Amino acid sequence: MAEIAQQAPRPGLRRLLRLSEARKGALILSAIFSVLSSVLSLAPYVLIAVLLGVLAQKGQLDESQYGRMIRLALALGGLAIIRYAFLFVSTIASHMAAFEILYRLRTSLCAHLGRLSMGYFSLRQSGKIKKILTEDVEELELFLAHHIPDIVAGVVQPVAVVACLLVFDWRLALVALVPLPLAFMLQRVAFGRDKNREYRSQFHDVLEAMNGSIVEYVRGMPVVKIFNQTAESFTTLKTAALAYEYFLAKLTRLMAPPWGMFVVTTTSGLFFLLPFGLWFYFQGTLSFPTLMLFLMLGSAYMNPVFKLAMMGGQLQHLLEGLARVDAVLAEPPMAESREPRRGTGHDVEFRGVSFGYSQRRILDGVSFRLKEGGVYALVGPSGAGKSTLARLLVRMWDVGEGSISIGGVDVRDMSLADLMDTVAFVFQETFVFSDTVRENIRMNCRAATDEEILEAARAAQCLGFIEDLPRGLDTLIGEGGEVHLSGGERQRLSLARVILKNAPIVVLDEATVFNDAENEARIQEAFVSLMGGKTVIVIAHRLSTITDADGILVVDRGRLAQMGSHEELLGQDGPYRGLWAAHTSALKWKMRKEAGR
Repeated sequence: MAEIAQQAPRPGLRRLLRLSEARKGALILSAIFSVLSSVLSLAPYVLIAVLLGVLAQKGQLDESQYGRMIRLALALGGLAIIRYAFLFVSTIASHMAAFEILYRLRTSLCAHLGRLSMGYFSLRQSGKIKKILTEDVEELELFLAHHIPDIVAGVVQPVAVVACLLVFDWRLALVALVPLPLAFMLQRVAFGRDKNREYRSQFHDVLEAMNGSIVEYVRGMPVVKIFNQTAESFTTLKTAALAYEYFLAKLTRLMAPPWGMFVVTTTSGLFFLLPFGLWFYFQGTLSFPTLMLFLMLGSAYMNPVFKLAMMGGQLQHLLEGLARVDAVLAEPPMAESREPRRGTGHDVEFRGVSFGYSQRRILDGVSFRLKEGGVYALVGPSGAGKSTLARLLVRMWDVGEGSISIGGVDVRDMSLADLMDTVAFVFQETFVFSDTVRENIRMNCRAATDEEILEAARAAQCLGFIEDLPRGLDTLIGEGGEVHLSGGERQRLSLARVILKNAPIVVLDEATVFNDAENEARIQEAFVSLMGGKTVIVIAHRLSTITDADGILVVDRGRLAQMGSHEELLGQDGPYRGLWAAHTSALKWKMRKEAGR
């Protein structure tokens, strides 16, 4: 992902403002109420100065002045209530706008990721993509919900304070302004644009590397526990964590001195105001209430400036994250025909298909034709290219050379929606979503009734365990769900999805690998009764399950080595005979104890 971030153009404030246009009205409303709230926050200081002036003139309060004090105090309380009401409206408006914008951005990202080829994901750690979808997008909430109203208020409030101070005493007002140019000079020297960009990019790089290593470590937890390993001994994670620690320590050492000077400068208003104010006061050219007003407001006006500086650093950080979000959105999706076509029938044909990942060639000139309604098996040693052939059919990647057609139409000339409706796929590694059993089964058919869902579950041999769940179809499963499903149960749920989808072409990637012998036999029966007339492609390692297939395709080292029925292939001198011999030998294997042990 680092390479992508470096190649993509850096977004600026204009990009953030374009992002904000989706809820521009709400954000403008938030900014207006934020300004009103910040201006009203000055009222208590002015009223206190007025009260001090009254006290300084009379020394004690008479009855009329006492009533005036009460009215001023009530006005002060009323203004405080109005100020916080304005702040509440500003906060609600900005957060509602921010959450809607982030929701739209995340859904756009997810939709775009769904249109990318699997090659994009195979070259990137899932932890890096997770960081972009969650952390980088979430950080935009800072700008949308906080920075927009705070920046406007942070500019208006100091201007209002300085204007107020100029009205009371222009000399001391100019003294109060002394820290402002010093602070800006220090900030520019300490946090130059080029230096900032370099550090931001490095920070995101090391954070993405650590995220990817953490995800890998968690996924490999069973192996880690079996071999009694720890996070300390997991080299990739340890290296990534140490790199992150080293970078933060280095950044802290570099930034701490100038940042400390900046903080001191922005909070040093009294250092300038107090001596000059006392000098003017003892000379008799400055009243005591005005002096107190300057001591209260003269340094407080720098607080928004300090906040603006903090926002500037955060803004540059989230712009780096936005660059990575934009880099994902800039990735070209799978090409789709402007004039999509539909084939006649559902014959599947591969013509001279070659394909490879990066520099590694996986398939080389594979050609075959599968007739509609037949059951075909792809067999061969691990790594031969069986799963790649099946996944090319549904355009998880596009072929490097040659073509794949369904019903006489190249899959690249079909709309992706039509292609997905035509082919159903059951992966060897099944996945369930954090949702109810019902929603997991009907994810392909949102309009399916409970009766249809239960019928598909019964055919996939998963109705039994569904009825035993705490709330049946309404039971939450997946990460954080009410129950944990075994590998076989998850696989049967995915089979129920395929049965409910009722697509004319079905691809089964070792779909019974996690099932026991009894359920495997039942599922095979379900396939026979429910998938008649469909074109079925089975990727199998247990050859005994596909002996009745209409055709068996033997893939070896990326090439189609043999094709025929079980009996035909056994009668040929080829790799299938060796695969069958190894399979039957494995079935006869028994665990036995050596003599004398």
